[in-house]
Amino acid sequence: MGKIVKILKINILSLVAIPLLLLATALKLIAKSLEKIPLFIGLGIASILILSLASFDAATESIMNIIGGIIAACVLFGVLILILYWIFSLISSIVMLIWTLITTCFDALYDICYTGYLSLYTACERDYQFLSLNGKKVLNCFICPFYSILRGMSWLIATVVSLMLPAAIVCSIGLVLFTLYDLNSNTKAAFGLNLIQFAKKSQTASVIGGIFIYGAVMAIAITAIMAFALEWYEWAQDLKMTGAEISADIAQLTDKELQMASGSLEESDENLKYLDNLQEHLNNLNPLGQQVQTVLEKKESPQLLSCWGSYMRNLENLVNQFSENNGVTSEQLKKMIPQIQQLDRQREDVKKLTDKLTEELQNPAGSSIFFAGCDSLEKLEKRYKSLCKTYHPDMGDGDTETFQKMKAEYENIKAAFSEES
Repeated sequence: MGKIVKILKINILSLVAIPLLLLATALKLIAKSLEKIPLFIGLGIASILILSLASFDAATESIMNIIGGIIAACVLFGVLILILYWIFSLISSIVMLIWTLITTCFDALYDICYTGYLSLYTACERDYQFLSLNGKKVLNCFICPFYSILRGMSWLIATVVSLMLPAAIVCSIGLVLFTLYDLNSNTKAAFGLNLIQFAKKSQTASVIGGIFIYGAVMAIAITAIMAFALEWYEWAQDLKMTGAEISADIAQLTDKELQMASGSLEESDENLKYLDNLQEHLNNLNPLGQQVQTVLEKKESPQLLSCWGSYMRNLENLVNQFSENNGVTSEQLKKMIPQIQQLDRQREDVKKLTDKLTEELQNPAGSSIFFAGCDSLEKLEKRYKSLCKTYHPDMGDGDTETFQKMKAEYENIKAAFSEES
């Protein structure tokens, strides 16, 4: 009866965990994409430029005209940049606040969904390990189908995200080849000539203009594809980060100094506290990183790796702004305030998760199949006596193999408790 209950529990919890995993993945990818909003705005402006140039190029008949079209388009691009800069200067604080709130909201929802998924997955895994003591792995896959699907989806998502960068490169190459093939096919159908033959018979200005517009359109498309892929690839790298990589990232950051532009910050400036706050993040980075490494050496935690990776990238981005152009001005520091506040929240998330995992690791029975929840030697002994009545070979429902594995766990955990005392 107890085995049937465990099978039902595994399937029900897995069925709940599957949509949580999908939702968490979607939220994470959306949050990653939102980080590229400035880039997509730039690509939108570039698209407007290309469309303007394309319409202008249709009437050109000489190289001088095409050069004039490029210059005119560059002027138009400059005017658009100035207008956008003026608009963003007026509403930059509001835009930054809204953007920070949106990204923070997605990150928070991701943490909730991913934490729920991990809790359910851990509970299923513990019971599934118990069922697998009989050695019938193939049979267990069929009697726990939703758990098998959950494990497969977890592996598939991690694999797909980690392969996103090479896939984006292949996709970009394929896009270029496909568009060239399509252009060549259309040219053959319309004029009976391939692209090279058609170009030889066309005016030089039109060929140059066509190549320029095609190259610009492909550059915009490939940039957008690679922007998505790089963000998702970074997330995958976070989930695979090693202790050596964590140490290297910390060393690289702590070697840098936070510099203000000469004469840009007075002692009375109210933003000075945010500079001190950012310096505090750097000062405490080593001990926090050591705690994270200590936990990860003993227990895998994709959520902790994800939180740590996001925190480190945002911290690196802020520190790099100080390193560029001989420091930042007071006005630039003021615009960084929402990012620094977000950094505080991310550090708290890392600390809370690290403390929680540390507490779990301090209990030797924390990951046990038979003795989970036994946080003292007395509870361990009581659970052992109870399990002996169930699994001892001399009992009616006893099982020799299960009893031996249970006894081995008991002896290891008992030894761990004895070492602590």
